[in-house]
Order: sequence, then structure tokens, then C-alpha cells
Amino acid sequence: MQRSQHPRFRFKRQATALLLALAGSAHAGDVPPQFGRYLPLYPAFHTSTSLGFDARDRSYDASGKEQDTATPNLPGKTRFPEQRLDVSAIWTLPLFEAAGVPFFDSRLHTVRLHGGYSRNDTRGALADFARDTRDDRTTRANSLSTRSNGLTDVTMEFGSWLLGSSNWRERSETPYALLALIGLRLPTGGYNRDAPINPGSNTLAAHGQLGLYARPWPGAHLDAGTGYRSYYKNQDPAFGGLSPTNQGDDLYWDLSLSQRVFSGFHLTAFADGHKGQANSYADARFAPNAPAAPNTVPASDNYPTPGVYRDGGTKLIRAGLSLQGFIAQRWLLGLHYAMPLSGESGEFDLPYSNRQPAGCTVGSTGCNVTAGGSTRVHGLGPARVYASPAVSLTLKLNFGQGDSFTCTGCKQP
Repeated sequence: MQRSQHPRFRFKRQATALLLALAGSAHAGDVPPQFGRYLPLYPAFHTSTSLGFDARDRSYDASGKEQDTATPNLPGKTRFPEQRLDVSAIWTLPLFEAAGVPFFDSRLHTVRLHGGYSRNDTRGALADFARDTRDDRTTRANSLSTRSNGLTDVTMEFGSWLLGSSNWRERSETPYALLALIGLRLPTGGYNRDAPINPGSNTLAAHGQLGLYARPWPGAHLDAGTGYRSYYKNQDPAFGGLSPTNQGDDLYWDLSLSQRVFSGFHLTAFADGHKGQANSYADARFAPNAPAAPNTVPASDNYPTPGVYRDGGTKLIRAGLSLQGFIAQRWLLGLHYAMPLSGESGEFDLPYSNRQPAGCTVGSTGCNVTAGGSTRVHGLGPARVYASPAVSLTLKLNFGQGDSFTCTGCKQP
């Protein structure tokens, strides 16, 4: 690569080497954090594609103990293998420069769109339950599915660099920067109410985040971020209401340190995690491990007692390594490995009611209802925290200087 000593071209080279692959606000557990994600780049358009694989064959229970299955409440082993394609489009631009908005007119801003496609499957013990149309202990109103593939939700973000971008035209390097982001996740992804795992969430979510970038020594890049995400009510929770009706808000964080190991290649160590508040579940319709109905004459059956139940929330901490290298001047290829270190999944006790005779209408004359047993339910969807490692490949492209919006008065070096 031709190396110019002109400050602007030195900045261009450094910016190209630090492509903003993914939003720093990506939820922990989704995509490995990329180095330089909070660094303000020269106005440009960037894209990133990530292909990820996760066996999701192990999980954490509510006490933080690792279990050799995704559904510890069922005998046998369950896994939810996922193949996921994530795509991001990221603009960096001097958005308010021509308008003369105080404070913001001298700074760079970012607009980001994220989406993708996910293939989700259910295998093992829970798949056997979903395929079994016979059920002598409870009545299921809907048939169940073991697969739900489709587009993921779309996330829109807007951010401003509060520090580190005010003199972006003259700057030859950026020793530190501070980025503020807000975002909204739209429920546009595929959603099957009868499947335990889905590519879409079926609910809105909003978040805010701060991201700090620093260059502690030559060739090193430090990124650290923290954010808060709030979720709206899911009006149609999946798999009989075993996925949360109200997902608890969560606090998430990420940290990474990258070092250039040789020309064009960077090695990154990262850690990230989240702590979610209690999830709530409303009027679950069944449980795979339902307690047996009493043996009576005439025959009895049982059903989940209607009500709202809460778990203890979720938690995940993981760490990993990334190796990224240029395969061309504007193309950056990365390999990432993430290993969960600790976690907690959502669990709650679901009580059952007995009715005699079996199938009678509750509240009608002659239908006797008594309290029954209870069962421990392991929440599905966002309540599951997996203990399996994940591997992903990323490919990033810088489309060059000049943003895709109209920039009156922008100089091109």
C-alpha cells in the first residue's frame, strides 16, 4: 500500500484500518465486539457482514450452574443450533455542519442500520415433545413447531461523538473519543408463536449507550462501552407462553483491547456481558414437564394455573479472541471465537390446578377444581442463556471517503 506522510492521508490509512464493522451497542452474546468500534472515522459509508455458528447445546440454570442441555427440566438432551447472518450499514458524516447547530455542527455523527437472517432449529428432547400430538396431562390449543427461520429484527441507531471528532478534517490521529448512541429495534423479524426459538422478537426495544475509545500505545486500540436496553410487552409470547411476556430491561457492557501484531493484522481480546432484570410470564398454556394429574374416579386432568409469574432475571459474561487482517486495501476479514464464562437463565415455578371430571369447563356446575402440584419451568427465548462457544466470520468493506448524504461544503482530500 502506498503510504503518504500527509496528515490527511495518514488519517485515511488509519481510518481504513479501523473499519466500524458493527454497532458498539450490539447485544452481548449476539456478535463479538469489533476493535475501533467507537473511533470516529472520516466521513464514509461502511458495510459489515457476519456469519455466525452456535450449537446452543449447553445452558446455565438459575443458580449459574452449567447444564449439558438447553432445557435442563426435560430428561435427555435438547439443543437449539443456530446459523446467523448479520448485515450492517454504517454512515459517518458531519450531519449538522451546514445547519450550524451549536456544539453538534463541528462534530461527526453516525447513522446505522442492522438486520440479518437466522436459521433456528430444535433438536432432542424438546423436539420430541413438540412433535408428540398425544398429551394425557394437559390440553394444548395449538400444534407446535421445531423450526423457525427468517429475517431478524431491524435495528436503527443514531449517534454523535461528544469527544474526539471536533477537528476531524485536520486530525491525523485520535488518541481518545466518546460516542453517544440511541437506537430502536423494530419487530420485523420472522416469528412463529409455536416455536421455542425465533429469529424475530415480536416486540419493540429501545436502547442508549456510551462508548469510549482510547489508543494507550502505538498499534493498540482500547474500546469500552456500556448501555441500557428497555423492552416492550410481547403480546403473543411463543411456545405456550414459556417465552417471556415482558422481558426484563438489561444493562450491558463490552470491553476490548486490540494490538497490531504485524502489517495488516490485528489480534483482539474482548469481553462482554449483560445483566437482565426479572422476566414475567402470563398465563402459560402448558409445560413439557407437567406434573401428573391425580388418579381419581371419575378421571381428572390438570392445567397450568392462570397468573403472572416472574423469574430471577438473566446474566451472561463471556470472553474471546479475534484475528482480523486485510485481504485488500478496503476489505477486512475477521475470525472470532467467543466462550461464555458464567451466566444465569430465567426459571420459575408454575403451579397446576386439578379438575374433575377431566375436560370439564372451569366454573361450570359439577366441575371441581383443586390445587395441584407445580413444576419448574426454564424460560425460553430471551430467558435462555447458553453456555456453548460461538464462532463467526466477518467481512467488512469501506466504500471510501465522502458520505452517502449531501454534505454541503465538505472538502475531499
